[in-house]
Amino acid sequence: MSGATINNISNLFIDKSKKPDDGELGIMNLGKNCSFCSQLDFLPFQCEFCNEIFCSDHRNVEIHKCKGLDKFNNQYSRSPSPPSNLPSSKTLFPDREAHKRQIDAALATSGNKPTSIFEKAAASAQTQFRVGDVAKTTPNAFKKLQRFLQLQRSKSSLLKSKSSKSASAKIADISLLKKSAKGDSKIPISDRIYIWCLFLNHSKNNTSDEEDQQFKNIKIEKERKPIFVSKNWVVGRALDSIANELHIPNINNSTVDINEKLNIFKLNESQDEPIVVKNNLKTLQAFKNGDILYLVKGTI
Repeated sequence: MSGATINNISNLFIDKSKKPDDGELGIMNLGKNCSFCSQLDFLPFQCEFCNEIFCSDHRNVEIHKCKGLDKFNNQYSRSPSPPSNLPSSKTLFPDREAHKRQIDAALATSGNKPTSIFEKAAASAQTQFRVGDVAKTTPNAFKKLQRFLQLQRSKSSLLKSKSSKSASAKIADISLLKKSAKGDSKIPISDRIYIWCLFLNHSKNNTSDEEDQQFKNIKIEKERKPIFVSKNWVVGRALDSIANELHIPNINNSTVDINEKLNIFKLNESQDEPIVVKNNLKTLQAFKNGDILYLVKGTI
């Protein structure tokens, strides 16, 4: 049987009217031919400027010599931007040295003398201040404590040189302190620092003589209070706890009036002079068992 006869017989059994649609061809119908090289690409790209189909090698407008190249170039052209009203970099980052030179020149030509403590310090090139170097017109906690200690040294044995105390006297003093000290009961015994505290109350209406008499009448041995604080606290928290235990008004966290600030002082062992204890120090660094702390309100 010849091949032509076989084909004719096969056509009798094929229904050509039921040819599958293009969507039913599956993977055989995927991809499109590149308009530039005619290569079949299964992930073709359509150029938005000429609407032609290209493969990955010819999708660039320069490579396929796009008919819409002018349109592509014009989309990036910009008109001149209007002048900005934003501050310049000189305003945001001023030349402080130049500003300082202008102020110095103005002061030199004006002939005015410095009036504040800071201007006087700058004029004399002195930038360090001791505690208590402030105006005499405001209540000064440091000078108040100095005056109190001066009046008490002749009468109080506690203000005598610590080296003159016997070891047994020191042990007895600390033993008494530990026995009667008050504080936060949640503090473990191993974390406690035992201290004596004395609050120097001050009346704004008192004259200097009245204040001196008040200081003379204070008996440190009787009026000091036994307190314990945690060695894990900072001094500021210890001050709050001490004030709470001794019922001392403490508005350090709510006032901006430096005259109402409550300060902690202790004696410098080497010079036997009062020093202010900074609130950010750890109590373990600032205090030790048996220290006498003085609480005084006012500027420092």
